[in-house]
Amino acid sequence: MIVIDIGNTNIVIGIYVKSKLSHVYRFETKSKKFLNRIKKTINKNKIDKHKIDYNLCVVSSVVPKVSKTIVNFFKKIGLQVYVINYSNIPTNVKFKINNPKELGNDRIANTIAAIAKYGKDCLILDFGTATTFDIIKNYTYQGGIIAPGVTISHDTLVKNASQLNKVSISKTKKIVGKNTIQAMKSGFYWGYTSLINGIIEKTINEKKYLPTIILTGGLAITFKEQIEMKCYYEPHLTLQGLYLIGLKKNA
Repeated sequence: MIVIDIGNTNIVIGIYVKSKLSHVYRFETKSKKFLNRIKKTINKNKIDKHKIDYNLCVVSSVVPKVSKTIVNFFKKIGLQVYVINYSNIPTNVKFKINNPKELGNDRIANTIAAIAKYGKDCLILDFGTATTFDIIKNYTYQGGIIAPGVTISHDTLVKNASQLNKVSISKTKKIVGKNTIQAMKSGFYWGYTSLINGIIEKTINEKKYLPTIILTGGLAITFKEQIEMKCYYEPHLTLQGLYLIGLKKNA
């Protein structure tokens, strides 16, 4: 089975063979050559639908224009393509929010994967283009929080402040910087650390529950050690959710 997560920043393609994630490929969403690169990757690794069981392609997308191109490609090579949305997902998970159709497909996939592995009470923190928090209590999606993503915040600051240059997002030994680079690095690392821990604490107090905390997304591992509660890192949570959706679809 092929699973595809089309995000604002990256297109991530996973290939499952005998229930295991055997290959993961990442492409820049904004690249004009993303489709050519996908074609080369598929051919390069000699992935043939007659040799490997991936006749179903499950797609989650928050970028409709890009998903249309990718869907057409996989249909042309003979795959059954299933683009998920709230209305067509086979799941018993309840979504207790105003308009479930507004919820990103990737966040739905994350929810399904988290419940399958960690049980009824979860808090999912996804470091993507946006930094999102998804709240699951008693097998029910209760809502979430959307904050600016670390990378997009950094890039916007650099773009709009002429005397500031790009820095790496990493832990600093001290909070107070002695120069501009140190000050920026500290601001992003410890600023987001405080945001993350603060939202987790306030969410737990508001919902009156003790969830399993799950981290995913590009910068999750960078901040994991600073989370004040026990947490688990799942680099491919969205892909796993899409795979589980595909299994139920085929059942």
